[in-house]
Amino acid sequence: MKYLVYFQMDVKNKTVLVKIIFLFILLYSSQNLLSQTSIKEYDQELKTYGFNDPNPIPIFISNDKIYPYFSFDGYNISSSDKKFKVIELENDHIKVLVTPELGGKVWGAIEKSTGEEFIYKNEVVKFRNISMRGPWTSGGIEFNFGIIGHHPSTATPVDYVFKKNDDGSVSCFVGNIDLPSRTQWRVEIKVDEGKASFITDALWYNPSPTSQSYYNWMTAAAPAKADLDFYTPGDMYLEHNGNVKSWPIDNEGRDLSKYKNNDFGPSKSYHIVGEYNDFFGGYYHDSNYGFGHWGSYEDIPGQKLWLWSQSRAGGIWEDLLTDDDGQYIEFQAGRLFVQYSPTEDQNPISNVSFEPYRVDKWKEAWFPLKQTGGLTDASEFGALNTIRNNDSITIKLNPFIKTNSLLKVFVEGEIYHEEVINLSPMDVYSSKIFLDESKDFNINIDELEISYNSEKLKNIDRSFSTDEVSKSQNTEQKLFQQAKEDIAYREYNNAIEKLNRIVAEDSYNLEARSLLGELYFKMGKFDLGLDIVKKGLKLDTYHASLNYVAGIIYKELSDNLNSKEALGWAARSINYRSNAYSQIADIFLREKNYEKALAYAKKSLEYNTNNIPSLEIIVICNRYLKNKEEHKLAIQNIEKIDPIHHIISFEEFLSSTNEDNKIKIINSHQSELSYQTYLELAISYYNRGLVDEAINILDIGPDELINNIWKAYLKDDKKGLEDILTNSKIDFSFPFRRESIKILSWARDLHPNWKLDYLLSLNLWGKGRHKESQVLLSRIGEKSNNPIFYLIRGLMLEKLDVDPINDFKKAYTLNNKNWRISRALSNYYFDSKKYNLSNNILKKAFNNDKTNYIIGMDYVKTLVKLESYSSAISVLDNLYILPYEHAGEGRELYTNAYFGLAIKKIISGNYKEAIEILDKSKVWPENLGVGKPYNPDERIQDYLIFYCKENLGDSSSKKYLSDIIKYSKGNINNNSATHILGYEAIKIIQGEQASELFINELVSKHKLDSDEIKFIVDYKRKSLPKNYKNFDLLRKILHLK
Repeated sequence: MKYLVYFQMDVKNKTVLVKIIFLFILLYSSQNLLSQTSIKEYDQELKTYGFNDPNPIPIFISNDKIYPYFSFDGYNISSSDKKFKVIELENDHIKVLVTPELGGKVWGAIEKSTGEEFIYKNEVVKFRNISMRGPWTSGGIEFNFGIIGHHPSTATPVDYVFKKNDDGSVSCFVGNIDLPSRTQWRVEIKVDEGKASFITDALWYNPSPTSQSYYNWMTAAAPAKADLDFYTPGDMYLEHNGNVKSWPIDNEGRDLSKYKNNDFGPSKSYHIVGEYNDFFGGYYHDSNYGFGHWGSYEDIPGQKLWLWSQSRAGGIWEDLLTDDDGQYIEFQAGRLFVQYSPTEDQNPISNVSFEPYRVDKWKEAWFPLKQTGGLTDASEFGALNTIRNNDSITIKLNPFIKTNSLLKVFVEGEIYHEEVINLSPMDVYSSKIFLDESKDFNINIDELEISYNSEKLKNIDRSFSTDEVSKSQNTEQKLFQQAKEDIAYREYNNAIEKLNRIVAEDSYNLEARSLLGELYFKMGKFDLGLDIVKKGLKLDTYHASLNYVAGIIYKELSDNLNSKEALGWAARSINYRSNAYSQIADIFLREKNYEKALAYAKKSLEYNTNNIPSLEIIVICNRYLKNKEEHKLAIQNIEKIDPIHHIISFEEFLSSTNEDNKIKIINSHQSELSYQTYLELAISYYNRGLVDEAINILDIGPDELINNIWKAYLKDDKKGLEDILTNSKIDFSFPFRRESIKILSWARDLHPNWKLDYLLSLNLWGKGRHKESQVLLSRIGEKSNNPIFYLIRGLMLEKLDVDPINDFKKAYTLNNKNWRISRALSNYYFDSKKYNLSNNILKKAFNNDKTNYIIGMDYVKTLVKLESYSSAISVLDNLYILPYEHAGEGRELYTNAYFGLAIKKIISGNYKEAIEILDKSKVWPENLGVGKPYNPDERIQDYLIFYCKENLGDSSSKKYLSDIIKYSKGNINNNSATHILGYEAIKIIQGEQASELFINELVSKHKLDSDEIKFIVDYKRKSLPKNYKNFDLLRKILHLK
């Protein structure tokens, strides 16, 4: 009837109706607009505790796995406000923040209906010394690629772009190059319209011709609270060395899946394994919200929980890394089972390699939980929790998308219950279904891709232990496996030594020959590598790996014919086919045969559609062939896969050379070390014979010494080279690429200069060619007036067991105010037992800057050696140490100073004063960078207090021995020389027989493989040999009797 009334309205009323309808349409449209996603970039001012003092010493002195990066040594105790770029991605349900200037990490994520963070968002930027290069900030999601640890770009700018997609979603892409491996990583952070989870799509590819190390973990953070339970499928966890432990119930009966039950021992790393599942997460039962992660098992089998110790040993890091946001935990997702750090232990876990030209892509989802009470299954579209009661099951669900789907419950294969659920994102569905507790059940929600089985049939049949027989075997294949692991762990010289042993014993081990040839290629020893593989090809002319390595070496030597021939045979193997065709295309491009280059590049895509180098070749060939549309389309094809690729803006510039396109190139290189990404792009053109393009990109890029030497080479500019060397400093120039060896050698031949000798020596050292590097360094003599050069040369030669004293003295003469130089010289004297000389240098350096806790700690060390214990304690009282993760030096210096002073008092008979000093030594002043752990080892203090009280005739003395015995027996699994005091205490309290049993148990558990146990056994034999210099303090204590 209403419609009839409307039709009978007069014109005036019709006009009103039209206006109402129009207003309704506008309102409806605006509602739709409000429901859409948004993305924006802005500068946000954040309270920042910055980092500074970049270290000019090549990082291979301390960690050769991440050369050519450099570290930082300065960290601010006080804060200042600093602006950071933030990319904000948002829809009706979630808000995600990305910080491209902080490693590209997701800074935080918020579920909007509750305001809760399902990715921990730190309100301050508090850099502390935790990553491989030092600076690191807590919170968010950190993207780690390359080799174990927090990646080298974690605290510095990376490349990024952001956009709104055609489907209404929004994306921010972040990425960078991992310089040591020259692999490229990208992560797309994507928020879809009407979806309460967000996606990270990862892309990682190896465009180099050799295998590289393989490591990826996405490290997310969440608040640490007592009501937090972890829902991490599995029945075991792996330690970093691959050893297996029980999960979630440990051997003490503790349920480790409850955060509050981890209130023991040090910080925890749980790599949980054993179940074929796609999700894990956590839930706060008091607050009734949680967080989770989803990723296909075949893509992301790794699930790790990292928990700081709940003692002050971990609590101190809450203060170091945050202001008011509280402690956090990390839930980490990885491409492998474990973040593997090899030890002597043998198990199935190993380091693996990233094959040449391989492209890996995978998707992960991160989601909130609300009022579900926990988590039993999840997908990227929803999360389910089931609660089993005596006579029923309670089903709770959060969909992440709008859904109108069927929820089915199956019992014994038959539908037991079904209902239509019509829900919006982050609605809370809850239903109670009566079911006998003896019955198993399945729950399926097809639209949300959720399928839960109460029988838990997902345990995998995989062993994480190696049998004892296999462990005891020493075979050639075992040695070969170890060599492969060395390569994957960037222990190249160790691998070469093993492979040479294998080849010497069995010339027919062609796989070992192939790996050896590849390693020599990596090192730039092309003739040696070619000789190795050619001998193998005399034994098997069709061997795919040997032909491949021969092909890439011939290619590097510009022997195009033999390279194409060898790579053609390698292409017979599916393992090398796409890669080999792509490299043959490179050679045809080098020969300016663009049609053939294009054909081979397309051929390679038949076997790897994401072969990035082949896509690059297609772009370049179409430009040379003047196929404008195909050139544009080829660029778009790369952009679809890798929108950050620097070839995109550069090729667009080459096709339309103007200032706007030039600015686009500059804006695309946004990372901290952008000169490296310019050079990487230039070398990719140079390797294809495209010198003009290489010059062009370097001309646009920044003014850096190594880039300018490359430009001089490409332009054959002899005069320019001379000017470059005259006007450029060597500081922070760290050449590392195999191609740069040739360029630096050319420059040296053309214009002998100590700077070129030095740069080439760094490049060779970075490739493991230490002896050649030494020759170049020695040739320089004293031609330089740069004090840092002498410091670096001294440190490099010291690693080769060459006495560095002359270099350290020279550096100190040129600049005695540089703390690194002072430290190197003082450490030399300290190691030479010239403690007074060391002390004099450090005293001066410390007085120059009393905030330098690195110098301060070294200074205290000399004071302890000089038995100036009171002075050492005075310095420590006023020293503020910002530690690195797991650091303990500050505490060790503190106890050494107090122990030394106490022993002095004991020797002089001042037992009461000694007891007071020993009691103070049990205090844990946190200005020294270490918090008090659970159950600290106080056996030295207790033994000395016992000794003092015995001499004072105090009957309470035996209590301290009882404490020593309790600690020693409770921690007998720890390999510690201090167990000697447990032995002494047992002997005094319980007698010789009991002490003998204790020693036997120690030896049974630890064998006689360590100095600690040998020291204890030797002491028992009354010999106490003097070569145990690490146990001087224990020797002094034992001699007191």
